Amino acid sequence: MVRDPLPPLPGVQAFDAAARLGSFAAAATELHLSPAAVSQRIRSLETHLGVPLFERLARSVELTELGRAYLPAVRESLDDLAAATGGLFAPARREQLTVRTQVSYATTWLAPHLHRFQAAHPEIDLRLVCAVWSEALVPGAVDVDIHQGRGAWPGVHAQLLHHDDAVVVHGPGHLERWGPIHGAADLAARPRIQVLGFDDVWQRLLPPGPTSPPPGRATTVDTTIAALELVAAGDATAAVPERFARTAVRAGRVALALAQSFPMRQAHYLLRPLDAPTPSTHARTFLAWLARLDREHPALVPTAPSV
Repeated sequence: MVRDPLPPLPGVQAFDAAARLGSFAAAATELHLSPAAVSQRIRSLETHLGVPLFERLARSVELTELGRAYLPAVRESLDDLAAATGGLFAPARREQLTVRTQVSYATTWLAPHLHRFQAAHPEIDLRLVCAVWSEALVPGAVDVDIHQGRGAWPGVHAQLLHHDDAVVVHGPGHLERWGPIHGAADLAARPRIQVLGFDDVWQRLLPPGPTSPPPGRATTVDTTIAALELVAAGDATAAVPERFARTAVRAGRVALALAQSFPMRQAHYLLRPLDAPTPSTHARTFLAWLARLDREHPALVPTAPSV
């Protein structure tokens, strides 16, 4: 597709300034030009368009009907061009820190507290990326890379960031519907939520036996966020990473079903390519804040020695 010839940009700028300010002299002051230069640029634009844009009066100028019709499109185009230029090429005033992690970690653990980090470090623009966009990042674009697993990823150095434990939570109406909970065995016949990847927690909590009651219904979801929302809205219980439940429990949205936590086979690790440089100053600042966050918002219950 062949684009129509574009108008001369100097003339467009002069036209916009003169239309806003009402005179060629005022436009000349704003553009650091002489009034004659502004007049010449506008005359060149009018020649290009084949129509007059201004009526020249003794002490001022007025837009013609076509000039008034043309002005909104000119202003929108100049605004768009200025915004795009500033966004792409203006010198950065703050440093950007890119943190990649799972959506549950970002939502349940980081999100309730990030405003404090940002208030303490206004010089850092934080960018959080999760599963949807993380694979599109070019190598080296991630400053802090947090993954949950067993610590064995090929081609990267994995440094333990958090030990993870699990807790069992229930919603506000659970006890009224199903009665009190005296121990893990009471949960066997009740409805429960399973989170993909953490299924082993329920298996160890509720080992099958000859006298075990028939298992309750199970709903499987793929994130702790979904598990917590289902528990808060229904009558089921869920086994979730304790760290992810802290805010919801302390806010009263869900409650602990058992007064203990249970070791998980997964933990959170800080990943770094084997050939990557040491973390930047801002990355170290963020990691130090994560460590303080753990101290300021400790675990809900102590870890049991075994399941």
